[in-house]
Amino acid sequence: MTNGLDQAVQRLAQVLSAENTALAAMDFASAGALLAPKHAAADALAAALRGAAAQEADPAALMELGNLADENRRLLNRAMRVQRRVLDLVARAARASQPVSRYGASGAISRAAPGPRSLAKRI
Repeated sequence: MTNGLDQAVQRLAQVLSAENTALAAMDFASAGALLAPKHAAADALAAALRGAAAQEADPAALMELGNLADENRRLLNRAMRVQRRVLDLVARAARASQPVSRYGASGAISRAAPGPRSLAKRI
């Protein structure tokens, strides 16, 4: 592998490994902080690959990088599912805690929800 390509593969592998560690620990803040470095490392790898011949790439290093990327995808999907569940719980709790505003008989907003009434009581 050329020096530039070797360095690009190693850098992206390091960033993916760090992000995978953070995601496995559900440390979403640390994982999120790695987004910009991950993009920069991926861009550097793409540029290095454009400048190198295909046979210059170390198959073992690229295989390891592919495995890290697969694990990263799995962990990111898990993190999104967890965050979606948390947001659903928060939204449900917020909806349950908010009193429903209704208009009372005088036309003013009444915070208390009226009890169920039958047609006979309304007439």
